[in-house]
Amino acid sequence: MQHSASLQSEHSVRHQSTLLRAVLRIMLVFSLLIGALNVFVFNAYLIASFNFISFAAAALLLLYFNDEAKLNRTSWLACLAVIFNVVMFINIAEGQNYSVLWVMIVPPIVFFLLGRRMGALLSALLFAYTVYFIAQQIDRPQPETLGLGAVLNVLEVCVALWFIYRFYEGSRETAYRELKLQSITDKLTSLYNRSHLDTLLSDLQVRMQSGALKRACIVIIDIDHFKEINDQFGHIQGDKILQNAARQLREFTRERALIGRWGGEEFLLILPNFTLTEARDYCEQLRKGIAATKHFQNLTLTMSFGVADYNPNKSIEQALIQADRALYCAKENGRNRVELATA
Repeated sequence: MQHSASLQSEHSVRHQSTLLRAVLRIMLVFSLLIGALNVFVFNAYLIASFNFISFAAAALLLLYFNDEAKLNRTSWLACLAVIFNVVMFINIAEGQNYSVLWVMIVPPIVFFLLGRRMGALLSALLFAYTVYFIAQQIDRPQPETLGLGAVLNVLEVCVALWFIYRFYEGSRETAYRELKLQSITDKLTSLYNRSHLDTLLSDLQVRMQSGALKRACIVIIDIDHFKEINDQFGHIQGDKILQNAARQLREFTRERALIGRWGGEEFLLILPNFTLTEARDYCEQLRKGIAATKHFQNLTLTMSFGVADYNPNKSIEQALIQADRALYCAKENGRNRVELATA
């Protein structure tokens, strides 16, 4: 539960960081483009000055935000900069040309960057101010109901919202994929973890029972003398050796097999559509490749393999028990060998 909460917190921070950078980039581009329009098309130099201030603020915040420790502060500064510019623009434009529509970009930004509580508070305050501002304009004459400025305001707000929601959805999907990947991955070795291996074995059983799969083999692999390696070199170096061994297993088994950390220094290899003989030959190549690799201080690492076949006539539990017994036999017979399960 703690590991899951830690993963969610880490991805929440990463998600918020991605959104913050996206908001600042949108702010950067829109401030520059709208500022140019206000200068060269509408001759609205006062409004343009605030656009360019917004551009400078976004640029400075992008440069400032180089560390996730600054995430909360930068998020607040970005939100306040957006709110300030929206309020100033509406006041200078006196609410004309649908300028009040710009308040609509604030809620998604403050909710995404500051969370539900502060997002709700700031949005409510801004909406209350907007209602008050509109009420003050009711008795004033409106010289123009629709013109180029109004059309551009509507268009710009729609485009800004499109970009904001697009970036939000993209970052959310990325964060979900990363969280899902980490939830099935062993943190030390980057192989599948025990929980996901159980899922893969259940899927294997379903495929076997449905007839979609005719045969398979299950292999339990153990690093020989790993306790002595830990005692000799220490647990930190032992972890590095374990990581190197896991990387070799992953690279060798990438195309035809599924590999994960079963527990401690043990790994589980799932070989769909392998006969027992094919699995033995496959594991023998893997064993030789591992044994030929030099590790820390020219250490040679060896592994023992217990191989069991899996077919419709036996359960996953029976296959695992047989593979475990075969592994025990491999260790009893001198280690650094591949042993096949007997019926």
